[in-house]
Amino acid sequence: MKAIRNILLAILYVLLVVGLHLILIYFLDIRIKGWEKELIKELGKVYFLPLFLCFINSLMFIRTRRIKYHVTWFLVTTIPSSLLLLFFKAIQGVGDSEYGVVVSIEFFPKYYAEMLILLPGSILVIQFILTLYYLIKIRKEVIVR
Repeated sequence: MKAIRNILLAILYVLLVVGLHLILIYFLDIRIKGWEKELIKELGKVYFLPLFLCFINSLMFIRTRRIKYHVTWFLVTTIPSSLLLLFFKAIQGVGDSEYGVVVSIEFFPKYYAEMLILLPGSILVIQFILTLYYLIKIRKEVIVR
């Protein structure tokens, strides 16, 4: 029964983080041009591993039963990627000025590289670091108790 409760709580935490990111993306008006079926499939493939690792980390931190680790997971999961989204929005407007566009070559549609390469990659790295943190520090604490 506790295992099911922990899994549901981990799913709730991950959905809360995803929801906060989607709200931020909506308010920043970050849109990838050409929302087709293929792009949605690609988003699913690209974000599967980072979100799965996020879920696993959430589950591990929930099992510690200490609020400080829940808060640490939430803040470390939310803040860096939110700041990255704010950075993406800021750099998209840098080239547009009254003097013309600074960089005129576009390899990808607007926000494509940021949302399909940089953001999932950074989330994956952050979650991997959290996994190492759990395995090294917290697990050692739990064993000592």
